[in-house]
Amino acid sequence: MFRVLLFIVLAFYANTAKSEQTWHIVTENFPPYFSEELPNNGWLFEITKLALKSQNINTEIEFTSWNRSLNLLEKQKKTAILGAFYSKQRGEIFVYSRPLAVAHSGLFKLKKSVINYDGSLESLLPYNICKEAGDPISADFSHDPRLSLTSTANLVNSLFLLQNERVDLVAGTKEVGEYWIKHSPKLLKNEEQVIEYLPPHLAIHKLHLIVSKSSPDNDKRIAQFEAGLEAIIKNGSIAKVLKKHHFSDEYIKHYLKAFANNFES
Repeated sequence: MFRVLLFIVLAFYANTAKSEQTWHIVTENFPPYFSEELPNNGWLFEITKLALKSQNINTEIEFTSWNRSLNLLEKQKKTAILGAFYSKQRGEIFVYSRPLAVAHSGLFKLKKSVINYDGSLESLLPYNICKEAGDPISADFSHDPRLSLTSTANLVNSLFLLQNERVDLVAGTKEVGEYWIKHSPKLLKNEEQVIEYLPPHLAIHKLHLIVSKSSPDNDKRIAQFEAGLEAIIKNGSIAKVLKKHHFSDEYIKHYLKAFANNFES
């Protein structure tokens, strides 16, 4: 009987130790950076996975809505969120890693539409604008009461409304919107796309991995992740991942330089 009880106790602690070495990451589909539809869940998740693996930490990822991701992390039901933009409000709740990439927030329009946008919010006042719920776009944009804003569950739904001329503009992430325009079955596929990005950008965001401040291990987890990033920079794994995901040698060189400088302009 004693041997049986000892086996059960040892098995329990072995399973507990194993679970403590697995990070449960949650996020939304955000291609081309990361998505359940991309090879290896996307290049940015693959870099994250390798960084943690270098610290003997396994990873599991769940793709869900952004608001649910935040809720799960706040309740400590997940270890981290991948791909968070920084905001003052989030900074009070979460601890941020170093920047992992950049994304550009801006506007999409129908190619046939004439939009008199000069980069100022004032020039957007005549238009009906749709965006994904929870997407901050920029602090000024999201909190300007003069703008006529509506929201949908995701960027594809917003672009669908634009495609069907139910709104004048869509605000969202340039790289993600351009990916969905090319790949989403919900959006029209013609020889020439009907939707285009409208410069200038409304904001430039850095993408981070975040953990909850309420977790007692938050500083340790960020330190482990940062150590892992340094390890895969030194051993060349980041460059190999980018190459595998078909980035050019020129882009890889630019990315590594920007990464080393925390993507400071």
